[in-house]
Amino acid sequence: MRPNFRALSIYLIGIFVGALDTSIIAPVFPLIMKGYHIPLDTVAWTVTAYTVAYIASTVLSGAWGDRLGHNRVFVWGIVAFMLASLLAAFSPNFWVFMIARVIQGAGAGAVYPNAQAEGIRGFPVERRGMALGIFGAVFGLASVLGPTLGGVLGQYLGWPAVFLVNVPIVLVVLGMSRRMKVSTREERDVPDWRGGTAFSVLLATALLVIEVSGVIRWGSLVLALLALVVFVRREKRAHTPFLDPKPLASNGGVAMMVGAALIGLDMSAAVFVPTLAQRLLHFSVLNSGLALLPAAISGAVLAGAGGVLVDRVGPRKILMIGLMAGAIGGVLLAWPHLDFLRFVVAMLFFGLGTAFTMGAPLNRLALGLYKENQAAEALSVAAVFRGMGMAAGPIILTAIEAFHGFSGMFGVLAAASLVGMGAFVFVPDVRVVKRGPAVTET
Repeated sequence: MRPNFRALSIYLIGIFVGALDTSIIAPVFPLIMKGYHIPLDTVAWTVTAYTVAYIASTVLSGAWGDRLGHNRVFVWGIVAFMLASLLAAFSPNFWVFMIARVIQGAGAGAVYPNAQAEGIRGFPVERRGMALGIFGAVFGLASVLGPTLGGVLGQYLGWPAVFLVNVPIVLVVLGMSRRMKVSTREERDVPDWRGGTAFSVLLATALLVIEVSGVIRWGSLVLALLALVVFVRREKRAHTPFLDPKPLASNGGVAMMVGAALIGLDMSAAVFVPTLAQRLLHFSVLNSGLALLPAAISGAVLAGAGGVLVDRVGPRKILMIGLMAGAIGGVLLAWPHLDFLRFVVAMLFFGLGTAFTMGAPLNRLALGLYKENQAAEALSVAAVFRGMGMAAGPIILTAIEAFHGFSGMFGVLAAASLVGMGAFVFVPDVRVVKRGPAVTET
């Protein structure tokens, strides 16, 4: 079977615009703080709100895509993402901005698993790693352009421009999607939405317990406990639980959940790198966006190679290399008296870490835990636990930064990478399938 690159390109652009949003905002954090008169730990909640909504949406949307067609749910998600981008750009106050970020997260949650699940259908099993590597490379390309574009737009047009840039890209995707073939559908039940809502409330309130104090902390703790009770009861009683427990009940499944969450925590630190560059290296907004280029370029270049290596040696070995690279990058930034050369070297290691963890390697391990017809669900589950780390990361890392500065923040990042390496030792590796001759479709 020859890969269908024409259809794949539509999904890749969809992934691109969602990935662009995760990196383009980083250089304008200080501008958002100034515009709404809020501190760093408050603006970090914009990342958390986005990610919590993404988590809830990605599992439900992945399952809806299996049932209704991945391309249909993909289009719904990208339209929601565009409308939320407009709302974010024109938000009159911080709370409206937060609502926009929640809607953006929900839209991105519908785009990512359905784009990947439909995109890899056109590839034979022995080339799935290559397909996931292509998605990873596009994610890396967005990471290259995102900080630079965010720095340029923030410097000359203000922070709302980083959201308005999404609109023309989405309109291109919608125009191209009119020619997409209807996806195949699976007659399967959709995961319990009540359980998904309870899970999202549990995550958000648990993070509030960490971040706030006083009466709000106690109220958040009560809500978190209530959400936990509701979630556990729904998981036991629902015909189709929000999270399919069977693949996750084994030691390998638990280890995959922990490892994915730690990868997410590592990823969340990227949004603070421009702020670090502005404070410690005295970069401008524009230059702080450019400062991420070494990480973004190395990540984009190596993501495709990571996908190919996954097919040849298995995903677990590649994950180990990526996590070790992340640990080295964290140590380099955590070491006192940061200078420009050490900063650049750290960015190169972070690029390698991103390329060899978040794309093909992690997703290929997740696919190995599920059945063939549960591809979207498997990718969604990997995204959920990675997203949990991304949601908790800004809250945990800014709390550490408040007491121990950026050295403490990136020291914790290095430690998380090493713990992640230990977790993935217990995840079964995917058997390498020898590549057969390509067959042309008729």
